[in-house]
Amino acid sequence: MKKIFSSKGFTLIEILIALFIFAIISTILATTLHTIFSNQTRAEQHAEKLNELQLAILLFSRDIQQVVDRPITDTQGAEQTSFIGTSSSVTFTHGGWTNPLGALNRSTLQRVNYFLNQHNLFRQTWDGLDITSKNISSSRKIFSPVQELQFDYFDEKNQLYNRWPPPDKNNAGLPRAVRIIITIPNQGKLSQLYIITGKNLAT
Repeated sequence: MKKIFSSKGFTLIEILIALFIFAIISTILATTLHTIFSNQTRAEQHAEKLNELQLAILLFSRDIQQVVDRPITDTQGAEQTSFIGTSSSVTFTHGGWTNPLGALNRSTLQRVNYFLNQHNLFRQTWDGLDITSKNISSSRKIFSPVQELQFDYFDEKNQLYNRWPPPDKNNAGLPRAVRIIITIPNQGKLSQLYIITGKNLAT
C-alpha cells in the first residue's frame, strides 16, 4: 500500500501578513537606528562646541590676567589709554606675548581686541604695540554662535560701569575687575569675573 505525502505551502494571505510584520519591524529598527545616530551626532557637536568655548574662555583668561597699564600711540601720534572697554567689546594691552630668546624684533607686549560680529566672537591682534601705518592687524573667530556679548567693569570701590574708562574718569587706569557674559543660543549664559592685577608700564 502506497503512502501519499502532501505538502502544503504558504498561502498568499500568510505571505502578506509575514511581509507586513517584517515591514513594521524594519521601520521600528530604522527609526531606532536613526534616533541613535542623531543623538550621537548631536552629542558630538555639543562636545565640539563645548571644547571650542573652553578654548575661547581660556584664551581670554590668559590675556586679561596679563593686562598691563601701558598706553599706546595711534597713527596720529595721540596717546590712547591702555584699557578701552564698551558694553560689547574690550581692547587692552597684555604681556606674555612669547618671544623666545628675544629672537623677534618686537616687544612681549601685545594689543588685543575682543568683539562680536554677526554672532561670532573675534580676537583681534596687532603685530606692533603702538599703532602705525605699517602695523598689520589680524582677526580670528574663536567661538560661534554667540547671541550676546557683554562686558562689565568695576572700579576700586566695586562700582559697576558699562564702559571703561568711565565718562568722568578718563585717567582711571585699569579697572579693578572685568566680567564677561556670553549668551549662547539654546544654552543660556556663561559669566566669568576676572580680578585685574596689571602693572603700570606707562612710558
